[in-house]
Amino acid sequence: MLAKINKSEVCSKTSDNQLFDNLITFEELLKMLKHQYSKTTVYRWIYREGMPHKKIKEKSWFPKGEVAQWLVRN
Repeated sequence: MLAKINKSEVCSKTSDNQLFDNLITFEELLKMLKHQYSKTTVYRWIYREGMPHKKIKEKSWFPKGEVAQWLVRN
């Protein structure tokens, strides 16, 4: 039998924005890269070279810290 999850318990353990504090949008990523790279290049990094990202509701989100580390390594 599955345990019931109380929404108030989950919300009290994490702030509302905590889950998204470190995530940036595609446009914010391009700004972070100072528009030195095209969208096509970023898509290539995602799909061919494994740039860290998450898909949430058909939109790409990037964990800022992980992306910064990935860029230094690659």
